[in-house]
Amino acid sequence: MSLSRRNFIKSTALLGGGLAIGFNLSGCSKAPPYPNMNATALQPNAYLQVTASGEVILQLHKVEMGQGVFTGLTTLAAEELKMDPALITVQHAEFHPDFRDPEFYVMITGGSSSLRLSYQTLREAAATVAAMLIAAAAQQLNVAESSLNLHDGKIIHAQGELGFADVIVRARGMSAPSVVTLTSPQDFQYIGKYDQRLDARAKVTGSSQFGLDVQYPNALSAVLLRSPDFGGKAKSFDAIAALAKSGVRSVINVDGVIAVIADTYWQARQAASAVKVEWEKGPLAGVNSDALRAERHSLLATESGKNVEEIGDPSAASGVLFDALYDVPYLAHATMEPMNALAVVKSDSIEVWTGNQAPDIALSAIADATGFSREQIRIHNQMLGGGFGRRILPDYLVEAARVAQLSGYPIKLVWSREDDMRGDFYRPNSSVKMSATVEANVVTSLQAKVAAPSIMGQFVGEVSNTLLPQWIPDGLHGKLAGLAASSDPAATEGLIETDYQFPYMRTDYIMQETSIPIGYWRSVGHSQNAFFMESFIDELAVKTGQDALQFRLNHLPVDSRRRKVLQEVADKAGWGSPAAGQFQGLAVHESFHTMVAQIVSVSIEDKKIKVHKVVCVVDCGVAVNPDIVRGQMEGGIVFALTAALKGNISVVDGAVQQSNFHNYELLRMNETPEIEVHILESAEAPTGVGEPGVPPLAPALANAVYAASGQRLRQLPLKLV
Repeated sequence: MSLSRRNFIKSTALLGGGLAIGFNLSGCSKAPPYPNMNATALQPNAYLQVTASGEVILQLHKVEMGQGVFTGLTTLAAEELKMDPALITVQHAEFHPDFRDPEFYVMITGGSSSLRLSYQTLREAAATVAAMLIAAAAQQLNVAESSLNLHDGKIIHAQGELGFADVIVRARGMSAPSVVTLTSPQDFQYIGKYDQRLDARAKVTGSSQFGLDVQYPNALSAVLLRSPDFGGKAKSFDAIAALAKSGVRSVINVDGVIAVIADTYWQARQAASAVKVEWEKGPLAGVNSDALRAERHSLLATESGKNVEEIGDPSAASGVLFDALYDVPYLAHATMEPMNALAVVKSDSIEVWTGNQAPDIALSAIADATGFSREQIRIHNQMLGGGFGRRILPDYLVEAARVAQLSGYPIKLVWSREDDMRGDFYRPNSSVKMSATVEANVVTSLQAKVAAPSIMGQFVGEVSNTLLPQWIPDGLHGKLAGLAASSDPAATEGLIETDYQFPYMRTDYIMQETSIPIGYWRSVGHSQNAFFMESFIDELAVKTGQDALQFRLNHLPVDSRRRKVLQEVADKAGWGSPAAGQFQGLAVHESFHTMVAQIVSVSIEDKKIKVHKVVCVVDCGVAVNPDIVRGQMEGGIVFALTAALKGNISVVDGAVQQSNFHNYELLRMNETPEIEVHILESAEAPTGVGEPGVPPLAPALANAVYAASGQRLRQLPLKLV
């Protein structure tokens, strides 16, 4: 995810800023009570609650999907409360306006922003609670506040200690301080030092609850039959054979898809295969991904595009023109846990249990589809078995709610892997023409022209009808989507605002019109644009007869963060001295305010690429939980290796050809290289770590493959010929 998402509301400011849209998605003039607030508890803010028994509860306003926020955000609170993070009870919060991010404008988990946007806020929330407990204890003991300290849920004083429960009544009657003092970095007990994973035991023992684990009395299972084509609808269906099967309760048409409802998931799956459906062709009949790529190439050859960034004087671009065409395909999210939701619809309420990255958006989408108000809907978020941006979209929650509404049963909807693979919102395919002028082995210009569909255009179009105030005319929604699409930052992020310095630099964007569903994929535009930029930088190094590392350093300012991670990774990996029979490739990229450099070591045998080792250096500000940072870099590298070596979603005649992991392969254990991660020490506030490990891998790998084979591969997935 990226800043493009965070700024999509800003990007849709109407008619040149003539109207600023203010969102009160709850529909209330003032904020409602905090989620799960207990009248006997101390809760001066949305995030933290101290119960009458002294239990400290963190309302986790982000969802845990493997990225470590369960531990990371708890560590921030624990630091100011001076207590072991393991002593804090963590609950996934329900929606509340106070949980909306200042950059996203909605309650959402994405953009590798959780620690960055919570670092100050959550510490201040915890420090507020700590100050109120200390003040209450000082009053009770008739001592100075400065004589008291907190330790593991106790208030320590000269004569002994008080539990939080001992002062809770007094603390509840106090006003929250307007200003609090935060712990100085030199006094940190947990930030930068806490390396346990608070959710590890529950996940290992199986006691943690994901969406798939949720049970509800008398809930039935639903399986959906969908058109094989994008946008296709059921014209008619014959369910006689399906209804005769054991456990089947009903087969109904739900908004153009066929829902098979049975006592168990397997019964529903078996019955679904017996339903005969006549489908209407979808609007994308005849659309092919190969043809879309050819169209992008044509656009790059004939269209100038919209200028996104221009630095320097065009007249400086002297010398011989050198250009290269790069391509990346559609990619699926392929989360471990497929989409699922359990919905209970009553006459005056809807409850949904699921794992979702954007409950704010989901509330509005369910309300829009069912006719209920947002205030009548509750979403109970669970742990996610992977998100990667896919679970920002609320489509599967809406489906569950609609099946429950139309059938009259509590419904647990589970997508099959085939549903998941063919009903995704894919990482967009993209083509880029990289160009440079070279004079006497000096690069005088660097230019990029991007042709790609717009994620933002589709996203705004998907959610505007549910998020915009009802008084905004329907016809304006399309205009908003078009406005967002025309200048979609996701299409060019990573190509612009780079530290590289050349006499003339320019980036242009051509939006390709397509209705194939696309969405936010781990690291969004950075995932492909790093491949384009860092591969071409390597090409320029070869073109000018320079070492790849030195060429980069020659074109970076002396104070560039890129220089620091480049020099560190070169030192740690032994740049220029690979193991016998191996070859190295290098790349560096900034995304989500984090700088990552990687060196990949490969060998080639029978035109097969073997990755032996990846050395990674990351500058992410304060590493709140260093082991989680290392884990996220390692996970990002494996995720990126899958995409670089195997990932490809192909569309033929409006239908996705891949269906499961036999034809959409993931990296296997025996293919996984040794991974070595180094974290630069920093006193700066934390930046993102969930996604930044992904972008540099593909170009570093491609550059290593060139060093090993002499073949410059400009299309993903990488295949030697």
